[in-house]
Amino acid sequence: MRYVEIEALGNGRALGLTVARARVPGLRMQVAHPRRMLLRQGRDAVLLGLVDEDRYGVRVFRTGRYASPLPPLRAAEARVREYRDWAYRFAAWLDEADTSPLHEGRWVLRMFNANVWEPLSYWWEWGLVGAEPEPSAYVDWLGNGWGGILPLRPLSPPDAGRVKAYRKLVRERVLPPVLLWAVSGLDGHVVLDGHDRLAAALAEQVTPPMLVLTRGIDAAGQRAILEAVEGHVTGTIEKLRRRPEPGARRQIDALVQGFARTAAAVPYDEVRTRAWPLKGGAAAWDAEAAAHGWR
Repeated sequence: MRYVEIEALGNGRALGLTVARARVPGLRMQVAHPRRMLLRQGRDAVLLGLVDEDRYGVRVFRTGRYASPLPPLRAAEARVREYRDWAYRFAAWLDEADTSPLHEGRWVLRMFNANVWEPLSYWWEWGLVGAEPEPSAYVDWLGNGWGGILPLRPLSPPDAGRVKAYRKLVRERVLPPVLLWAVSGLDGHVVLDGHDRLAAALAEQVTPPMLVLTRGIDAAGQRAILEAVEGHVTGTIEKLRRRPEPGARRQIDALVQGFARTAAAVPYDEVRTRAWPLKGGAAAWDAEAAAHGWR
């Protein structure tokens, strides 16, 4: 490990990553006002986004320049490595890569969905957009927000060579997880690694295993939340004990249990994705869009 300290959270359900990388990450979101965002990998723009004036969604354009920060995964390794092991492996690879989104601070790598290998009736059950060959797509924020999945390149067809190989792993139920990254500026997730694995699962009509990387709340933030909640719970319990009411014992038990659930959940809490200003502002964003033939 070069920069990342890894700890298991919640009986192995997730990993906490403490990153000592005080520099701009290789994969980073940049913003320019008004309403413009750009995902950059190294020097290349890989995704352009323009938020609607009414804030009901965002139009996105993929430039075709994205490259996964993870190395290719081999079938032989997939057949011997268990799901939990992949989380550790992905964390190590993200640490080693100069094109990953990791930067200084706390991160969480956790399971994205629990219904692995369940039949999939429709692709939009995941809120998936941009699976088609066209480079542009639309993320719809109308209603309760989006929270879906955006591939950073169009998905390969079901009969592509790598997809066919992964489809076999799907049928054997040993497909390595698809790796997502939660990007708050999009109100959803982008695919960091596993575009062909995602295509294979769609072709086989099942839900694949998925891991999601989120920016996590740091130790000071966790302490602040727990101290605030503990103060409220303690004060309420003291009032109930001084003035016993019918059902007070049940209320106290419920408060204690609620605090325990909060304490268990806080390490998994996420904070907003960090973004950097785009040098040159809106004019630079417009020039990037024009260079890639968008708008």
